[in-house]
Amino acid sequence: MGETALLVLEGPWWTPAHKPKRPSVLPFLEGLEKYKGNFNIYYSNFYEKQGFQRALEDDLANAREDRLFLYIAAHGGSRMVGALEAEEGKSITGGMRLTTLLKGVRRVARTANIEGVLLGSCTIGSNRADMLATLKTSPIAWIFGYACEIDWIPSTLIDISVLEHAMALKKEDLRSRTKIVGAFTSALRRFSGEYPICKEENRTVPLKHAISLSIKPRKAGAHPEDRTRALLDELGWS
Repeated sequence: MGETALLVLEGPWWTPAHKPKRPSVLPFLEGLEKYKGNFNIYYSNFYEKQGFQRALEDDLANAREDRLFLYIAAHGGSRMVGALEAEEGKSITGGMRLTTLLKGVRRVARTANIEGVLLGSCTIGSNRADMLATLKTSPIAWIFGYACEIDWIPSTLIDISVLEHAMALKKEDLRSRTKIVGAFTSALRRFSGEYPICKEENRTVPLKHAISLSIKPRKAGAHPEDRTRALLDELGWS
């Protein structure tokens, strides 16, 4: 067993009536796992806040690895995560508040070595104050997310690249903002900052305006910062 594990909590993306084969991020992650061969995956589904917390706790109870990364993949909107609607607009699950989700993450992170959190949800990354507050009160070193309504396939491919490079950081690298930003720079350099990844009303939003990265290095006296601008500068996307 390797020393690194990826904890994946995924909410439903579509109803069986809409997409009967129920697409999931899991096959993409399994491809990365088979290709890299140096980490393990713990995967769970969730439908509401109680299910989310139970899934997270169950994954942590089974994980024996020393280095953990958390990937939450679900619908997002404003300050809610995991909501799902039927085609006629009726709510199937209302999801949970972002503050509730982050509170649960902070609680488990204080007793488990979660190094980073990737939020694969629409718009959630725009809540930068919540990300910074989470880093301030936990040992998590980074949180990455999206600030607008992202397309599913492109964002999943970006998430795979981010996880590949973030998990390749050494423990001592987490003491350096520069090295953490460098990992995300390498991950995103594979893509175009001008790619229209978001669709909002009558406009599109390019990737360079869609990403959010908050960091708190693991060293004494470090404080959390929004390092999105530094990331864009390194990519030449500013």
